[in-house]
Amino acid sequence: MPQSINPSVRGHWLIFSAAVLWSLAGIFIKHLDVPPLAIVFYRSFFACLVFTPFLRRSPWQLNWPILASVLTYTAAISAFVTANKLTTAANAIVLQYTAPIFVFLFARLVLGEKISRLNSVALVLAMVGVCAISVESVGQPEMSGVMLALSSGVLFAAYMVNLRNAQAVNPVYLTWINNLGCGLLLLLFVKSQLSLDQHQLAILAVMGAVQLGLPYFLFSKGLQSVPLQEASLIALIEPVLNPVWVALAFGEIPSVPTIAGGGLILFGLAVRYLAPWLGKSREPIRLAS
Repeated sequence: MPQSINPSVRGHWLIFSAAVLWSLAGIFIKHLDVPPLAIVFYRSFFACLVFTPFLRRSPWQLNWPILASVLTYTAAISAFVTANKLTTAANAIVLQYTAPIFVFLFARLVLGEKISRLNSVALVLAMVGVCAISVESVGQPEMSGVMLALSSGVLFAAYMVNLRNAQAVNPVYLTWINNLGCGLLLLLFVKSQLSLDQHQLAILAVMGAVQLGLPYFLFSKGLQSVPLQEASLIALIEPVLNPVWVALAFGEIPSVPTIAGGGLILFGLAVRYLAPWLGKSREPIRLAS
């Protein structure tokens, strides 16, 4: 992206791009008959492998923010992928995207950030949209899957909030060590589940490089110039796009509640970013901290 572009604008596009890439997860997971933690292990393995050549020659860093990043990252993606196996994909993605609620709460309690009026309006609209998407898929899923999906939202929020403490860490290194740590932590649990055919291996390699490693790098990079609460709202593009990709790949047309919910999420984002231009006064881009 040209250097003349405002860093904040560039940051917003980086986070949007991350959300688009994250939204592809459902397509890949649908193709795989592989245990969930094995999927997480191989995705992180390939993500780590891809980023290794881009590591700068800098001292090995391991501090509390990095350790917290590795642990929350591993827990969040493990809970989400496992939830996809135990309950419907729609339930998993919807419940994971309670994350902005917890981001706003954690940002207020941990970082002392105020919740702006526009962010509050956008959040309410987006959460109503997320609920609408889940209307037909809620049914009576297994409680363990529902709880894991909800936990993934809490853990993803904790991961995003902690990124503020790890801002000084190079995003390439942070992405690399997150995935290295994830692989090492899960190896003990999946050592008997690592047998794959070539097709499965190819899918997991693409997932690791394109759908996992790259978007987390883009998200970390974008957070250097975008407020945390705004970033969590932009990431809501993921549950909007997820059913679109599934429809294109498998011919599963989104239901009316899904279309309505996606429209509400997009409307919430539009309110957040267009209202300052249309109103008499514009809110500051950065939130008080």
